[in-house]
Amino acid sequence: MRRVIISLILSMCIYSSFAQLDLKYWDWVAYFHFGGGMVYPGSDLKNASSIGLFAKNGYQVYGDFNFMIINGLGLGLNIEYDQFFFNKTAFKTSAKPEFMDVYGNYTSTKFGLNILMNIPIVVNEDKFIVNLYGELNPGLRGFNIPNIDLYYDENVNKYVEVHYHTRKNTMGYIGYSGGLQMLFSNKWGINLSYNTLFKTRHSIKYSVRMFDAFGNLTESENYLNNYLNHSGWQVGVVLLLGKK
Repeated sequence: MRRVIISLILSMCIYSSFAQLDLKYWDWVAYFHFGGGMVYPGSDLKNASSIGLFAKNGYQVYGDFNFMIINGLGLGLNIEYDQFFFNKTAFKTSAKPEFMDVYGNYTSTKFGLNILMNIPIVVNEDKFIVNLYGELNPGLRGFNIPNIDLYYDENVNKYVEVHYHTRKNTMGYIGYSGGLQMLFSNKWGINLSYNTLFKTRHSIKYSVRMFDAFGNLTESENYLNNYLNHSGWQVGVVLLLGKK
């Protein structure tokens, strides 16, 4: 995906030598774009050791609504869902249970703002526009861990059952995104983009229930403290509203 976008940007730069930059193209125009793609956990999120969270590559889906004000500047809203798969094999090797059950994966839902700049290049007026854009994306996100049930031999471990269950987690985030849009007939288009979150540390709450060989229950509330940044590549569709 990275090579495709870079190649397209280079091609658009060549086309732009025959085209015209028009920052007024977006004035008082709104548009949706939505789609999805691959998402990649940051180094701490994917670390398969006692200091990591054992996340694997996953997928994301998103939807944006943006309203352009003047000269390519605009504001918008964004919703995004991310899912990272859980590295069960590495976690089982680290935790060393006799048996293990895992329900769900790492999931995150983000609600944020878009502060954006569009640079439209008119290749063929009313037929084909290339739009390069960049966004700053602050907002709030929820984050959930998978539910994990571990079962041990009583001769090896004090507790024969250990259950980790997720709790509701809400935290702030800030990131950026950018890419290009190929627009047709001032009505619709294709979006190719990249997004990432800045590396910030957060606490993730979860509960622990442990049973010993005599059936005695120990319960506690705990948290993981780690970096939860990620990046991803997206493909989507653009729908323009109010453009004549």
